[in-house]
Amino acid sequence: MIALSARMFAMTLPMALPGREVMAQQAANPAAPPQLFSAGYIAQVLGSLALVFLGIFLVVFLLRRVNRIGGGAGGALRVLASASVGQRERVVLIEVGEQQLLIGVAPGNVRALHTLERPVAAPGTRPARAPADFASLLRAASPTGTGSRMQPGAGL
Repeated sequence: MIALSARMFAMTLPMALPGREVMAQQAANPAAPPQLFSAGYIAQVLGSLALVFLGIFLVVFLLRRVNRIGGGAGGALRVLASASVGQRERVVLIEVGEQQLLIGVAPGNVRALHTLERPVAAPGTRPARAPADFASLLRAASPTGTGSRMQPGAGL
């Protein structure tokens, strides 16, 4: 029994290993190294890049489309301001026609908190006090308050 299995192994071993002819042919004709900047490779890279950009633009378009409520600028309902007051709760100032409403929004619950008699901000206007530029903020935060400059030659 052992002699029979050893004989079958000896017969199948040359079939499993590549023959001398195949090894000699591979040694004589080594495979050419792949061309890094071939036309096919560049087309594949550019095609992949185009698909990635297309996917990004599609996601941005869909997010803008989903977040748009009321049909854009011509709608009767506009969100003027929003503030988070908890993990999932928000206070939102909306304008409906000529009236402004302050509403509370929570998961599964929307409540009118207050109806404003006078508009908080007229539509399309900026706040009365524009934000200060960085230089004036830095001057105001300096210990001297004047923003004096160091004189050349003054050591540290």
